[in-house]
Amino acid sequence: MINIYTLSSTFCIICMTVAIILFVASSLLYYFLMPQQEFHNMGRKCLEGSNLIVLLAIVTILYEVMTDRADGILYIEALNIWRYGIILVIIISTLYMIHDFHAGGQYLLIASFFLLPELDTWLPWSLLLALSCIALRLILVFPAAYRQYRSQLTARSIQSAVDFLEEGVLFSLEKGEPVLVNYVMYDVMEKLLGTVIRNANIFWHLLSNWNNTEHVTMERQGQDLLFRKKNGMAWLLQRHHIQFRNQSGWQITALDVTNLDRVNRELDQKNQLLEQRNEKMKYLLNHLVDIQTQRTTEEMRYKIHDLMGQRITILQQLLNNKNTTDYAAILPLVENVLADMRRETADNPAERLDVLIRTYCSLGIDITLTGALPADTEDAADLVSIIRESLTNALLHGKASRISIELPLTGKRILTIRDNGIGCRGPIQPGNGLQGIERRVRKMGAALHLKGKPHFVLSVEGEDDYDSRTRH
Repeated sequence: MINIYTLSSTFCIICMTVAIILFVASSLLYYFLMPQQEFHNMGRKCLEGSNLIVLLAIVTILYEVMTDRADGILYIEALNIWRYGIILVIIISTLYMIHDFHAGGQYLLIASFFLLPELDTWLPWSLLLALSCIALRLILVFPAAYRQYRSQLTARSIQSAVDFLEEGVLFSLEKGEPVLVNYVMYDVMEKLLGTVIRNANIFWHLLSNWNNTEHVTMERQGQDLLFRKKNGMAWLLQRHHIQFRNQSGWQITALDVTNLDRVNRELDQKNQLLEQRNEKMKYLLNHLVDIQTQRTTEEMRYKIHDLMGQRITILQQLLNNKNTTDYAAILPLVENVLADMRRETADNPAERLDVLIRTYCSLGIDITLTGALPADTEDAADLVSIIRESLTNALLHGKASRISIELPLTGKRILTIRDNGIGCRGPIQPGNGLQGIERRVRKMGAALHLKGKPHFVLSVEGEDDYDSRTRH
């Protein structure tokens, strides 16, 4: 066993360098395995930990040999006890995982055999063989672990991306079992109910049967629920039935509409003040304020619908897209959507249209655009809003993967949008999305035409012809 002290300093340094390189590679392997399902097994964690321990032990033992030899004091028995202890740990962890040949535990078992003090008579070959076994294991295991790390969209990366959103999001199966919940939704549950509800169906039942209290009141807005707290905060909660990965379920969203709700209330207060000040102008002023209030309410509803519709479409596309890789790939998509939605209306409509198309194309949707927006900024902005809502409907309801957008340069036809989706089997029922489109078309002084079979087609026609000189 004293043979280990006969190794030259140069050989010890070379072996220490190789062991350090293998230690770094093994640490990377540990990192790539962490988010994967197989690493949840405690035995696999112990196996990878033993791999790191044996490499660290080799470096430490060789360093001790060099320093002891320089001091002229040899701690043979203490060193051997340490070696036996490390080898015992390796043998236990490798035997526990010996059934999993893909983990490569057999190579660590062989390496531990070559590190036995009784085999010091084989030095330096026994040490070289031990390092070779560890290196061979890394060569076999590392590429597969890295490929799986790059190709598999882990639950952690999805959760991190959803937690990045400002809206509360809850996806569940048909019976309410949660699939994905972000921190914002947990916070809304705490503020409204005082606790976290794990079942989505129970959560919505409690909200739907809400009894108003001094601190929290609920107002129904169609299928949606508007909650107001005494401190002025307001949330709009919506629930929709969805299909994802061949399963049916529910999506519940919670949007903070405090600012929009406050504006609506301020308009009501101003309306009352005007009634008190001037009875003579009451009818006219009430009429004007009612129009403004109606417009503001409609704008709030359509803005909320656009906002939630596009973001939930993005989330569903991410959940259904098996080609999406990891956290680093998801966050830019979410960032693009957030940046696009936060743009002020004064921005260049052509730039917003370009951002919108690039965002959906990045999700694998084939979008073709021909023609250009009109020179009139207001009409161009309305067309961009119509295109945005149409894209959301095509993905969310039509399950489309290819969409064409036509902006003719001449003629009465202003806009045509076609997709390859499932179309509409029955009569077209206008929801918030189509109502918003119809309102914008009327504002432009044009007419809206819809066709639901075999694929969905939307067209907007004006009363007068125009030519390319009126285009961007």
